[in-house]
Amino acid sequence: MNAPLITAMVSTYASERYLRGCLDDLLAQTLRDQIEIVVIDACSPEREGEIVRAYQQQHGNIRYLRTEVREGTSAAFSRATGMARGRYLTTANTDDRHHPEFCARMAAVLTQCPQFGLVYADAAIGSVDNETWQNTTATQRFAWPHYTPATALSCCLFGAQPMWRRDVHAVAGDWSAQHPIANDHDMFVRLARASGAVHLNEVLGLFLQRPNSNAGSGNHAAVVADACAVLQTHRRSWALDEIVPGATSEGPLAEAAAWFELGNLCALGPYTDAAAALDCYRAAVDRPVQHGDRALVQAAFANNSGCILACAGMADAAKRAFAACAPGPMRDHNVARLAQPASRRAGLRQFRFVEIEHPVVAASRRTRGVTVASNGQVDFGDEHMQVPWDVFVGPNGVPWQRAAEVVGASA
Repeated sequence: MNAPLITAMVSTYASERYLRGCLDDLLAQTLRDQIEIVVIDACSPEREGEIVRAYQQQHGNIRYLRTEVREGTSAAFSRATGMARGRYLTTANTDDRHHPEFCARMAAVLTQCPQFGLVYADAAIGSVDNETWQNTTATQRFAWPHYTPATALSCCLFGAQPMWRRDVHAVAGDWSAQHPIANDHDMFVRLARASGAVHLNEVLGLFLQRPNSNAGSGNHAAVVADACAVLQTHRRSWALDEIVPGATSEGPLAEAAAWFELGNLCALGPYTDAAAALDCYRAAVDRPVQHGDRALVQAAFANNSGCILACAGMADAAKRAFAACAPGPMRDHNVARLAQPASRRAGLRQFRFVEIEHPVVAASRRTRGVTVASNGQVDFGDEHMQVPWDVFVGPNGVPWQRAAEVVGASA
């Protein structure tokens, strides 16, 4: 085939029972004549090689490589990325499926919106092996937030099936073996950081949620730990201006407000890092803000650090911090919560945190997604404000009614 538009990268190990359905799903895409499928067999003990070779006899767009030893998915996707000829890349997990227009609609966004390097869509959540898009019994969906850099550092918002420009790897780098489970999350954050991202506000994927997968509920503790490690690395390595554009050029108060934004998403997002939050609040206090604003920043530091100290079981230190806050409903709430038994005050969201309002923070929260109309035209939705730590809807998604799903409209 001529140079393909899209390369779908498949990593397989002990997934023979899913591979036929995976290949059938990709070959049923309306854009199938512009797709190549690269299958990396990580020395599987099952018969994936026989299955792929049988498909290759009828389909010239399937490429196959078997490694000599067992490799993790980072190594497999690194191989697939190096082999890929498509302008756009996507990961196709063997147990996941797609809307037949998935590739066409995702590619339309990248083609018509050169300002974005990565696009991600919502996904229905299945629980039955090898269901197709047409016969799925899924009743829930992942409703991902729209992209902002701060939101990307708050939760895992890209899902398992984004599409991105292959040439962005020149900036974002290769897949990392440091994260055995959340390597795709790490890669997608790096791609978005390098080239921007946008949310296609449509349900175009079918994600199989099963407890025995690498990232399944049966491996929950390890999954969360690796996701936290990914976010910790990125939260501490991004420049403040990447998270809140203009923060360091609009004066010390703008920088302090941006540090509080980052601190709050570390404290209040679903992947909590209280130590990082405290570091952010301390950085805000260290800004040389004008005398009239210093009391504001110091009071905010006292309140938010008090909340973290209270949840860490350091009640006396928290009490001293709250004493430095101005009297009012927020302090009253936090002091009353501190007086509760430790078991009842557990969780940072039980306390009220201060935000420092500033135009640069407000601008960093403005975002919008896209949809693809029936004529293939990409349409931008209305802009709205998105607080980065208040957009995650949880691991089980939200209700999804298949009868109401209309491609080309917001799902």
